[in-house]
Amino acid sequence: MAMRLVLAAVMGLGAASAAHAQSYPDRTIRIITGTQTGTSGDLAGRLIAQKLTAQMGQPVVFETRAGANGQIAANYLKSQPADGYNILYVASSTVVTGPLVTKDIGFDTFKDFTPISVAVGAPLFLVANSELGVDTATGLVEYARKNPGKLAFGSVGRGSVFHLQGEALKAAAGIDMLHVPYTGANNANIIGDLLANRVQVYFPAYPATLAALPTGKIKLLGVFYDQRVKQRPDLPTVKEAIPSLITVPSWFGFMGPTGLPKPIAERFQAEVKKALEDPEITAKLEEVGILPIGGTPDEMTRMLRTTTDDMTKLARQIGIEPN
Repeated sequence: MAMRLVLAAVMGLGAASAAHAQSYPDRTIRIITGTQTGTSGDLAGRLIAQKLTAQMGQPVVFETRAGANGQIAANYLKSQPADGYNILYVASSTVVTGPLVTKDIGFDTFKDFTPISVAVGAPLFLVANSELGVDTATGLVEYARKNPGKLAFGSVGRGSVFHLQGEALKAAAGIDMLHVPYTGANNANIIGDLLANRVQVYFPAYPATLAALPTGKIKLLGVFYDQRVKQRPDLPTVKEAIPSLITVPSWFGFMGPTGLPKPIAERFQAEVKKALEDPEITAKLEEVGILPIGGTPDEMTRMLRTTTDDMTKLARQIGIEPN
């Protein structure tokens, strides 16, 4: 009797979730984000939100709660109702690498959120000052080996994807470079110092380098991604030169609070995938160095676990601990 009651309750919850999914959405959906306004990741999220508004017949609004590498937005979202009307648009640096460098981050990536979709990839590029006289990732490695400690690479801070990618490059290639962390999101300052040869290496997203490339003072040497990218199909991946290199995850995706019903997560993911299949949206994303993905909730879960394992090993290897 007791077992029948339990089964009936479970079936009732399942029916309620299915009914909820069929009527979803019937009001405004809030997308909470910690991404800095005006960045390529922020632009990608807003383009998707605009398309979702048209597809789903309800307003999908972007609400920015920036600061602390996305932690403010993530901690706010985790306390919101798991009803599909409160969604987190988040960077991999918040939920994958963030917990590795911040002791009291306030959330558990795997307990406090429901994966929905890794929406877009935001690959980093290997850029060097032209005065080094190198044209490839292999050439940079050879230069660094002949000149140990003479190269400096910039990042927007300790534990950022830029920092970790630099450390991963050092470890895989067996080279010595000085890490120069810049306070806050000072991408422009790093590019300025790269042009002036005060730092020699950087790992920016593609748009950050576009204005500087015509000066001839910097060179693109490679891309940190699993395959060559459409923006520069002539540019090799860094992994082609250094096969053992760990590529630090650099993507933006959607997550809900823990307990988000699976039918709702699947419906939202399906709408995101549909939006990313729109040629106009794809073209706009690719202009700013963003690559459409649109993966499923299960695919996002697997990616989170795999990349968290990889980054945990990397952090141990290079001696980074939470503080």
